Amino acid sequence: AFVGGLDITNGRWDTPEHELFKTLSTKHSGDFYNGCVQTTEEVGPRQPWHDIHCKVEGPIVMDILANFNERWRQQASEMLSRLKVITDEEFAIDAPAPVEDEAQSWNVQLFRSISSDSASFDFDRISTIPKRKGKYVDDSIHRAYIHHIRKAEKFLFFENQYFLGSAYCWEDETDTKAYHLIPAEIAHKIVDKINSGDHFCAYVIIPMFPEGDPASKPVQEILHWQWRTMGMMYKKIAAAIEANELDTHPTDYLSIFCLGKGESSDEIPEDLPPPDPETAAAAVKIREQARFMIYVHSKMMIVDDDYILIGSANINQRSMGGTRDTEIAVGCFQPAHTRETAEEGLPRGTVYEFRSALWSEHLGGAIEEVHTSPGTVDCMRAVNEAAQSNWEKFITSEPCHLDAHLLKYPIKVEQDGTVAPLDDNPNFPETEAPVVGAPNYLPNKLTT
Repeated sequence: AFVGGLDITNGRWDTPEHELFKTLSTKHSGDFYNGCVQTTEEVGPRQPWHDIHCKVEGPIVMDILANFNERWRQQASEMLSRLKVITDEEFAIDAPAPVEDEAQSWNVQLFRSISSDSASFDFDRISTIPKRKGKYVDDSIHRAYIHHIRKAEKFLFFENQYFLGSAYCWEDETDTKAYHLIPAEIAHKIVDKINSGDHFCAYVIIPMFPEGDPASKPVQEILHWQWRTMGMMYKKIAAAIEANELDTHPTDYLSIFCLGKGESSDEIPEDLPPPDPETAAAAVKIREQARFMIYVHSKMMIVDDDYILIGSANINQRSMGGTRDTEIAVGCFQPAHTRETAEEGLPRGTVYEFRSALWSEHLGGAIEEVHTSPGTVDCMRAVNEAAQSNWEKFITSEPCHLDAHLLKYPIKVEQDGTVAPLDDNPNFPETEAPVVGAPNYLPNKLTT
């Protein structure tokens, strides 16, 4: 079975290079997509896509199948006869997944965001699912995030399409319907570590802006909630730094990044027709600068190189509430490669190898020794320095090829935790859209 940010439609296949223009007529021919700019396959750019999925084998597949069956029974009850019944007469249902080396085996657990509106839960499962306002609500993805954030000892690494929530802790607009706990729990974890004299790092990668026109009202409001969320977290961290009289900065503990691709003028095919300035003004600007964001569609958390959670759930209320969007995820660890079994430091199993591969792609080459210890201030500062350098290259006035994609998110964080737009770049490149967004009168349910 397969779980992740699976989006089975056009334009989602990509490579670690995340090309903009030069592959439009070759390996990306016939698979064009750009949900942010009015353009065409002939003109470009394509919208680079970054996502994370996993394949699982063994008994966990039966849990994923059960989720499918429960949803089918609720939403296609008139076609129950079409469901294939899986029995142990045909399949070795309880057989473990085959592994060449037992040290490479995994423990895998299924989590969901789903309610009885969308699933007819099996009778033998329903006793474990809480009820809210007469509905059975499985919000185990949210609870899994909280559990593992609280267990973390050294670092957290997130890649997610959205990052907003914990409105009850914001400085203002605390009645916004984005009350899940994840951002507040991350901040509290960092504060607890500061107070106990330990260093702790949280790395968060999100898109430069949500998909769509960044100046549109819905996207601006999402960006506003995101700004509120970041501000709340940085304020808590800054207060702990001050209370403990430390010579550190809030971004030594929590840093927000995005991904971007830059190509040189030589990489734009000579036979590519120019965009029409009358109908595609944004595409004209992007062609001139040959740069664009890489859209992060991942929904992943890594904890201490020990545990990984991969699924379809965004870090927003829609995905975490359990009563709105239906989501699925798996949490995975290798019993032979945990904090408890590591001889020293953090484990070095497949979770570590996967994180290292991601960082290698984002940083544009082999990771360095400092990157093997993500929970240290040295590592956080090294990643921040690289991301800042990449951002400065990304926004240069001339097209510039970038092997590295990791960019500092375009905000400034003050020593007191205040989050503000950059003085020289308050808007996203090639747009008039403010980075920190703006509230409007749309119903919260549309943007949280």
